[in-house]
Amino acid sequence: MPDERRPRLLVAVHDDDLFDRVERCLRSTFDGDCGIVRRHGDVEAVDFDSFDCVVVADDLPDTDPEAVTAAAGDVPVVALLSPEGDHSAESVLAAGAADVVPVTDTNLFDRLGRRTASVLAWRSDYATAERRVTEDLKERAMDEAPVGITIADASLPDDPLVYVNDAFESLTGYDESEALGRNCRYLQGPGTDPEPVAELRRAVRAEGSASVELLNYRRDGETFWNRVDIAPIHGPEGDLSHYVGFQTDVTDRVRAERAAEHYASVADRERTRLRGLVDQVENLLVDVTEVLVRAETRAELEREVCERVADSPSYACAWVGDCDLSPDAIVPKEWAGEATTAVVGLRIDRRAVDDPVARAVATRSVQTMSDPDGRFHPGVVLPFGSVVAVPLVHSETLYGVLTVYREGDAPGEPERVALEALGSAVAAAIDAFESRRTLVTDSRLELRIRISDANTPLARLALANECSLRYRGSVARDDGTVLLFVSSTPADAELVAVDVPGVQRVVRLKRGGGDTLDEIHLGSGSLLSLAAERGARLTDLSVTEDGTVELLVTVTDRSAGRTLLDELSAVATGVRLDAIRERAGPASTPREFVSTVENELTDRQRTALQLAHLGGFFEWPHGVSGDELAAAMDISRSTFHQHLRAAERKLVAAFYREMPN
Repeated sequence: MPDERRPRLLVAVHDDDLFDRVERCLRSTFDGDCGIVRRHGDVEAVDFDSFDCVVVADDLPDTDPEAVTAAAGDVPVVALLSPEGDHSAESVLAAGAADVVPVTDTNLFDRLGRRTASVLAWRSDYATAERRVTEDLKERAMDEAPVGITIADASLPDDPLVYVNDAFESLTGYDESEALGRNCRYLQGPGTDPEPVAELRRAVRAEGSASVELLNYRRDGETFWNRVDIAPIHGPEGDLSHYVGFQTDVTDRVRAERAAEHYASVADRERTRLRGLVDQVENLLVDVTEVLVRAETRAELEREVCERVADSPSYACAWVGDCDLSPDAIVPKEWAGEATTAVVGLRIDRRAVDDPVARAVATRSVQTMSDPDGRFHPGVVLPFGSVVAVPLVHSETLYGVLTVYREGDAPGEPERVALEALGSAVAAAIDAFESRRTLVTDSRLELRIRISDANTPLARLALANECSLRYRGSVARDDGTVLLFVSSTPADAELVAVDVPGVQRVVRLKRGGGDTLDEIHLGSGSLLSLAAERGARLTDLSVTEDGTVELLVTVTDRSAGRTLLDELSAVATGVRLDAIRERAGPASTPREFVSTVENELTDRQRTALQLAHLGGFFEWPHGVSGDELAAAMDISRSTFHQHLRAAERKLVAAFYREMPN
């Protein structure tokens, strides 16, 4: 027999890397004090009796762990199985292997040494270990087990309890004297389900086993969920003598499962409700699509959209807000449904971050709000529980906002997505109307814009010189600067541009009859250069003594007007659209004529022509001399006349080109 202090091990492994791992594990466990013999193949021909244990892998080319186990006889075998191998742990253990270790990169394989040592110890000491399991040990194990254990005497009427352990007493609150001699049904109560009780009864009658979960009652009346497992015990003659029962408190698990079932049921009902709401919105989208196709004007489109939304079972009131040409407020223009009297008077400040409609316009995303008191907008109380604000955006252009009210809470994400799709469809239809109107009409929009920002260059200039300014003409130059010609009130006010950011200089121009003009050189990025860059034509301008600037500009369409207002609001505060007027007529012909001439003139030619015109140079007698105009442009007299004559030649040529035959 091999020396017990130095076990001799046979390692049957074909792969070299795997053998190295096995050897490290074994020598680490046995502190290197073990004999290891490796075998690559033909393992069944080995004299197994000369080894204490066999470690065999499933990578051998000529044999397998089951065959080695059979050949090893009484020598214990530890099998190494790879997850991709042909052998399962069940088949190898069934063949007689002492243990199975998976070949993985986890700590399961790292336990190979300890498991081999355990196999060796059990082989040498199992008889002694069995003798140490005495009746007293078994009894103490039952008494101290962490689960409730009961024994009922099946030979006595009603199967009374004859043994309960400490865990049963702790679980139920009944001590041994109160429990013994009674059937275990005393733990049942009014809330106990009779079906699992009947299942236990059927198992006892059939002398079989059963496992059920019961609602039981402790001694103090508190309920708990009890998993009861019972099994029959037969005497030497084969007759049923006792029943052993195991009680486990599963209250936490059962309550968690029931709570999960309840939440799942609630979630299912909520999903059904939401699906119904989404279906309603999708049906509404179909109805609105019909409106989009049939409507002949934008006003008709927006009105019918409001009516369709308000008629939907999910919503009570709807309105479309006009915010595309209003930088400071959102006001309803079309509406339908309940409480329209309150809706008609709404005026929502676009800067009100607490208002969902203002947030929808600012973020261009769907916004919702719930309030049982209906306080969605400052100073207004509406008879609704929630509001949804849907921005009408197409190709990055904001055409307004669709605001919808409902009785209940604000919609969830699926309904929000459907409403967003509705808003996109409406915005696309509005965009089509606007594009078609622009193509088929020569009309232009005239915007009167008020800017109450004392920090703008023109406002600072008027405030610093205590005067008001009136527009007389302007020249937008290619470098983004603007030459602005103004008259001032009082007339004797002499403008000084000292310490006025954005004003490069001011030049006083004298005209005939003692009249004077001021030529203001504005740097790039001014309000007027922004207007020129956006294709807006400045037709009038005034600056009051308190620094309020008022612009009158003409733009091609609402989209251009929206862009201009947004950019003005980005560089100045207090931008407000005071009036908007659609100007009909063939305005395109003069505009194209002016555009043609301006494209042909250089900056100096345009400036010379404008100065000569405004200074009265073309009048007789001259209001201003060529020398004065040349000095204003900081050039020589001959150079000034060259620019002026070139400009006159191009202007006359363009005029005759545009004359009808």
